[in-house]
Amino acid sequence: MEYFNYTNTVDFAGDQDLVSALELSTPTEEILARYTTDDFLVPAPEMRVPFFAEIRNYLGARERNDPGSTWLVRKIDATAVRATEMAMICFLVDHIVKSLSAPAIITRIDGEFYKATKIVPRSEQLSGANYTEIVELKEQLMLDLINRWIYSDEDRNPNNYLIRYNSHNNQILVAVDFLNVDLVSEGIKIEGTPEKFGWTRSEKTRYLTPLKAENFLKYDMSFFNMRLDWFRKLERPRLENLCSGALRYSEEREALSRTIADNLVRRVEYVATYFNSIFPAVRDDRDGGKYSSMGKSFTTMYD
Repeated sequence: MEYFNYTNTVDFAGDQDLVSALELSTPTEEILARYTTDDFLVPAPEMRVPFFAEIRNYLGARERNDPGSTWLVRKIDATAVRATEMAMICFLVDHIVKSLSAPAIITRIDGEFYKATKIVPRSEQLSGANYTEIVELKEQLMLDLINRWIYSDEDRNPNNYLIRYNSHNNQILVAVDFLNVDLVSEGIKIEGTPEKFGWTRSEKTRYLTPLKAENFLKYDMSFFNMRLDWFRKLERPRLENLCSGALRYSEEREALSRTIADNLVRRVEYVATYFNSIFPAVRDDRDGGKYSSMGKSFTTMYD
């Protein structure tokens, strides 16, 4: 069975404005260096801010050296710094593992702390889309589950994703809102159920994905490895460096960076082992002919 190719993020996104907004052509360490420069953002009071952001006290901002790159920013106090740093780490790791997510960072403007989220042009919230039926959307959510499981991000609903229709009429999913992640708790916070795909977790009222577990059952490891293979390539020293950069305002910077890197490596191994224990390496699906041709045409379009 052939699948859409989600790993070539530049070709999959398709449109240059989306590629630029998500920094898909920029090395992760280069992004980190730019995003950890104070005052690289400047307030833009003339910007029109979406209503949902305006009522949450977000303001518009532009990059000092690239005024076309626009952001939503909100002033935060010291109690919100740590959560915003964790969100930044998740964005950086997402970028490495070929997962589309909107840049979310902590920064300072005129000496004050801000949470900043880059604007994804011409996008809307996923909640209005039929993501359980549209193959592209469902599969992107399925792969995204792997990220959120590893980050212990137990607050994923359709409002935590944006959808963007590109010029090829593909439906691109972009993850947003990572303020509820738990990167520092040791051990495995979310455990896979042993006989049938699923999970148990401590936060009973929250969700790892908007999808039901049944949506995953017809897939195999050749699909899930599109994401897991990239996670397996993460090396502890690189993770520590990324965390250290994102935690530049923390007095516990180095110790916390080691803890988070250790946790991520451990969780990647756990999730990969669990998926391999549940899903076959390759599934022989005789009903996959129509889907296979869709995958071929999508891949051919971007080869």
